Amino acid sequence: MSGMRIALLIGGLLLAPGCVVHSRSEPRPGPSRPPSRPASMSYKEAVDRGFGECRSRRYDCRLKEAHLTGRDVWKVKFDASAPGARGHLHLEYDAFSRNLLRVDEKVKARRDRHDDWDDDHRHGRGKDKKGHAHRDD
Repeated sequence: MSGMRIALLIGGLLLAPGCVVHSRSEPRPGPSRPPSRPASMSYKEAVDRGFGECRSRRYDCRLKEAHLTGRDVWKVKFDASAPGARGHLHLEYDAFSRNLLRVDEKVKARRDRHDDWDDDHRHGRGKDKKGHAHRDD
């Protein structure tokens, strides 16, 4: 019986190295980089988007100014007009997402056809019209 034990022991020792399981973990990926930020909207793109917004509101627009703020916001300002009305359209766009953030739209109907939309140009006309002295301008 001792011979058989020795044979089993030797057989077991011979088989054991082949049965060893090596556990090796997959190499861990390095820290993932955040997705790259899209390129900032250019001056031309901001102005083009502004004109598109202006047209969608059925205005004739004349660009007054466009500039990028330190908060990555494009401010695009227009003089806006429609038949019988004048005013302004100011738009703000996020420079990276390109979302329209704010709209300031003040386009009002003119009072009459001869009005230059600005009351200051009418002072002093008419019998009972109260004006202001020229030095008050």
